[in-house]
Amino acid sequence: MKKFMLTIGLVFALSAQTYAATASNVVVTIAPLHSLVQGVMGNTGEAKLLVQGQASPHDFQLKPSQITQLRQADFVFYVGENLETFLVRALETLPDGTQKIAMAGQPGVTIHDIREGGNWEGHDHSAHADHKDGAHDHEELGDAHIWLDPINAIAMVKVITRELSKAHPENRALYKANALSLISNIEKSDQKIKVLLEPVQKVPFVVFHDAYQYFEKHYGLTAVGSIVVDPAEAASAKRLVELRKKVVEVGAACIFREPQFSDKLSIVVAEGTQANLETVDPVGANIPLGPSFYPALLEEIAEDMASCLGK
Repeated sequence: MKKFMLTIGLVFALSAQTYAATASNVVVTIAPLHSLVQGVMGNTGEAKLLVQGQASPHDFQLKPSQITQLRQADFVFYVGENLETFLVRALETLPDGTQKIAMAGQPGVTIHDIREGGNWEGHDHSAHADHKDGAHDHEELGDAHIWLDPINAIAMVKVITRELSKAHPENRALYKANALSLISNIEKSDQKIKVLLEPVQKVPFVVFHDAYQYFEKHYGLTAVGSIVVDPAEAASAKRLVELRKKVVEVGAACIFREPQFSDKLSIVVAEGTQANLETVDPVGANIPLGPSFYPALLEEIAEDMASCLGK
């Protein structure tokens, strides 16, 4: 009888493990968001990532195999149509049952305005401010680099947990436990970064494109301009001259280039100034994928910035 009950118990345990392992077919656009999704999913499944390696979401093009992945997906998690423009047309062709979850505009996710590169002082940097200059059609959607604020990331983890739990209520407890663990790790990195960056908060710097606004505002950093607003649009010679002048006037310590784009413009702006060139990657191309990716990304950006700004 005891042996029989042990066998029954083992069967139930194995069934429970199999049941908890059910998961949807999930596709995610960029690595930082993939980390948050995978962190919630845990061992229930493997989320597929579209934009990999040194590729940038700003100029990415879907491969036929990736279009197939999207059409087979139960969930597509993405930031918003003003970031993943390559996704807009594909989303329209997906089956009705596909859950398309944009992170921008979700509860708890702060959206900042897109800033004009070169001279940010005097512009309204508040969230959701009205745009009247009509410079970019996507400005009304705001700055898409929302993942670089850890508070936004935590809000996104909660959205991901909610959406996956709706599809798989049998995994709700597991998703919630994974989410709490991920949030705890994000908060630990956040506190570490605050200590690291506090000594350099007042040091001015320039970025290649305006990807770091959320990071700057959360950690109180002093960015004074970007070489380009949109990497897909070339910067004019006049703009480069004005930005170089500003670098000199404010004593900008660093110009942060990005590995996804040519550093030619960054070098041009740095010429004749005392600014140091340093590389910062907003999507963490060299960081291993997985739940630990996101906290590691924040720490890598902070360390690269602190190293240059503290010289």
